Amino acid sequence: MKILLTSTSFIDTPGSHKKKLNDTRFIVDTLRGPVKENILLPIISDYDGIICGDDQITREVIKKGVKGNLKVISKYGIGVDKIDLVAAKEFNIPICKTPGVNHVTVAEHILALLFVYFKNIHLEYNITRKGNWERLIGHEIFGKKIGILGLGRIGKELAIRTKALGLKTIVYDPYIDNEFVNKHELSVAANLDDLIENIEIFCLTLPLNKHTKGIVNSELLSKAKNDLVIVNTSRALIINQESLFSLLKTKKIKAYLTDVLEEEPMISNHPLLNFDNVLITPHIGSRTFQSVQRQGNMAVDNLLRELKTYI
Repeated sequence: MKILLTSTSFIDTPGSHKKKLNDTRFIVDTLRGPVKENILLPIISDYDGIICGDDQITREVIKKGVKGNLKVISKYGIGVDKIDLVAAKEFNIPICKTPGVNHVTVAEHILALLFVYFKNIHLEYNITRKGNWERLIGHEIFGKKIGILGLGRIGKELAIRTKALGLKTIVYDPYIDNEFVNKHELSVAANLDDLIENIEIFCLTLPLNKHTKGIVNSELLSKAKNDLVIVNTSRALIINQESLFSLLKTKKIKAYLTDVLEEEPMISNHPLLNFDNVLITPHIGSRTFQSVQRQGNMAVDNLLRELKTYI
């Protein structure tokens, strides 16, 4: 059997996940993703399965794949917004993902972004690298009001940590886990407006879908009473991009700390590069040795489960 592997985290990181894939004795070809539709279309039918990242797995790609050998799409990660799920269901192609394995490392990455920004670490690093000694004034995050939109696995891990660090943690999710909220004594916002009006830091930990696309926009953000710092490790298009650029220009948003962009890798003239109050990391929130191995092993297990009747 032939497998296409496009996840760069899987490819670049040594560990048990690679051994597990090698032990299958499948023929494995690699392409460094995210792979565009036009690259996948001529080749996808040659493969029995794909372990993908954020590739453009469109209806046409799936349709072409099932005309050949394609039997399963195993997503490395949990975000499936780049996969045409309707087409996958229509053509009876199972979509697997890897939930429950990256929530700790993404929650840690959110805190890393916050500490870097509020302590000016990114600025001080560049200053001292140039041989200078300029001591900027930072801020504590202790006591700040942080709002978490989305109380799934990542949101829960983040809430546990922010509360432990002394931040006043407020959460909102339309499908709230009351048992978790009560156990950790979290404040719950009645709605999004209520959340945004009472916080200084706004963290997005929710999936991108038809309900959440553009849910954060000028209308919502105009209701913030404080200079707002937004942290996004989910998907870029949860925020309306025109609203984001406009509010950054007017300083209504104090800072935007993001691990995700609407197009990745980042284009050379990306509009966010024009702002000093933006901090970008290249989608590395879950890219630790520990998390990559957990996700990679689960992605291979999912692949094998779906292919076992063909082996």
